[in-house]
Amino acid sequence: MNTGRTTEEFSIEKRGTLLVEDPLLNKGTAFTTEERIQHGLLGLLPPHVDTLEEQVERAYEAFCDFNEPINKHIYLRQLQDENETLFYRLMLAHITEMMAIIYTPVVGLACERFSHIYRRPRGIFISYPERDSMDAILENIERDIDVIVVTDGERILGLGDQGVGGMGIPIGKLSLYTLCGGVAPEKTLPIVLDLGTNNQERLDDPRYIGWRE
Repeated sequence: MNTGRTTEEFSIEKRGTLLVEDPLLNKGTAFTTEERIQHGLLGLLPPHVDTLEEQVERAYEAFCDFNEPINKHIYLRQLQDENETLFYRLMLAHITEMMAIIYTPVVGLACERFSHIYRRPRGIFISYPERDSMDAILENIERDIDVIVVTDGERILGLGDQGVGGMGIPIGKLSLYTLCGGVAPEKTLPIVLDLGTNNQERLDDPRYIGWRE
């Protein structure tokens, strides 16, 4: 990943589980012994200290264990939500193989199944009933943002209106902006404007997590 940025040192205020649960800061088993002591991580991770390359090898083996492209997509998205450093290093090492998994064409199916494969929050969801709470919603963004990708989910790769499931497109596009364009992941924000959906299949789905209008 060519970020075009120089390496900078910065202090980390988060400790313990708050640190390992932050995908932008979490290094998983790559935290050194000194870092584990300093940041209150002793006992929260397996004792072996991995290099980033060892983590990449393990992650790629896990990726290859999945046969269906959608399951590979789910795995990569989960990894992104856990450890962005590892996610982008893995993507960079296997960019030709994984580009189509994290974005087109597999992201289309991921949008259709968004409500079934949803794991944890990423980005901002602005639904029509909450339109008058825009200021409060935007105040919940806890970092400075340089790049935003917005969708209303209405036209997703020729698949029609996917409603809140359209969030898969901004997430995927921003991942590519970071991977190929060097945009810092912490400076990106995916947004979906949930104005409801006219997709009857989504409305009939009891698992659909968007606004049902």
